[in-house]
Amino acid sequence: MIESTHIHNRFRESLEAFEQEDPHLKALLQLKVQHAPDWWRQLSPAEPGIFILTGGRQIGKSTSCKLLIQNWITQNKIIPNNILYLPCDEIFDAKQLSQNIRFFLQSCQTGPFLLIIDEITYVKDWDRVIKALADEGAFNNGTCLLTGSDTIILKEAAMRFPGRRGKANQTDFHLFPLSFHEYVQLLSTNKTPSQNELTVLLEQYLQCGGYLRAINDVAHDGKILESTYRTYEQWIRGDLLRRGKNEDSLMAILQALMTIGVSQISYSSLTHNIGSLSKETVMDYCRLLERMDVLINLQAFDMNKRQGFPRKDRKFHFTDPFIYQVIHRWLQRENNNNVSPNVSTIVEACVASHCYRLGHTFYFKGDGEIDIIYLQKGLINAIEVKWSKQLRSQDLKMLKKINVDNAVILTKDLTGKVERTTSMPACNFLNNL
Repeated sequence: MIESTHIHNRFRESLEAFEQEDPHLKALLQLKVQHAPDWWRQLSPAEPGIFILTGGRQIGKSTSCKLLIQNWITQNKIIPNNILYLPCDEIFDAKQLSQNIRFFLQSCQTGPFLLIIDEITYVKDWDRVIKALADEGAFNNGTCLLTGSDTIILKEAAMRFPGRRGKANQTDFHLFPLSFHEYVQLLSTNKTPSQNELTVLLEQYLQCGGYLRAINDVAHDGKILESTYRTYEQWIRGDLLRRGKNEDSLMAILQALMTIGVSQISYSSLTHNIGSLSKETVMDYCRLLERMDVLINLQAFDMNKRQGFPRKDRKFHFTDPFIYQVIHRWLQRENNNNVSPNVSTIVEACVASHCYRLGHTFYFKGDGEIDIIYLQKGLINAIEVKWSKQLRSQDLKMLKKINVDNAVILTKDLTGKVERTTSMPACNFLNNL
């Protein structure tokens, strides 16, 4: 076994050593509020191939991979010597990656194997190594699981070896922060939380989002620790710098995105607001933030074609309330920005991000605007977010004009019908999703 990976492969000594000494499993057990992602239950040694797990940093990808190893050993699905967890933070090139993988495969005993290569996109030309091994039939009898935080790059590279992924029904998985519903399930002591409890839980969720470390800070200390904010700030900064990006440019773009909030804007206008960067640079940084699961952008929706308008203005949202809070505090410290977080903006972004997980998501612009349009099972769903205790007739103007399958107004606490349009608290809607 490669010496530097020993700490992650303690299962070769004993399952007990692995469960007690593995850094990810040990960190999970020390949390007051624990959540164990179980996407991996869809994998089976009987269905070998190349699988991909993506998701932002510090979201639980590595921990879930360790839980997969623990389960397969406990269930006697695979022998420990046929398993390798290979982190790529100390692998410097494709040649070293190839040597490490081949050394493991040659040492495997008869039977299926499990090879987990964590953060493989750290290694330049990694896809050439995987494709060459796949062409040789190296993964015909085992599971090769590739993980990475650069969602688009990993999946685009994987498209270069079609027909080599295996026969499983699903080969790509994506790990999101906990949804509000999952957050409620985790923290509520009631199977059916009261309206008041849902309201309180949403207030908390708008601070800590779906990130387990922030959730545990609140559960243990009553607030999110500064060290936690800094950890996620360093993730965003570090991943951008690793790709040769400029920190001043990043800060200027984040500041502009925070300033425009949920208003629709074109890349040209966003560039004009920043003033010091080219349009191509702004687009490059925004797309990289999307690949890192920091940002989503919604296109305007064409009701007739049921698709987006790529050339029209877009709406940008941070993907999770906690990410919004991290960036807001970061900008405050760097730019002396004393503007308080905009709760209405956070709520709309939270709803948009939840819908984004379910299907294609847009916004609509006509005589007025509809905050969120999302398609699910062939139906068009329209959502207006009105974070206030009162609704005005003009708030419903566009919802009344368009003919959609489902329309809803999300508020702080209003429930019922408003001029034949359903109104409900945002916490109920998010929990029901």
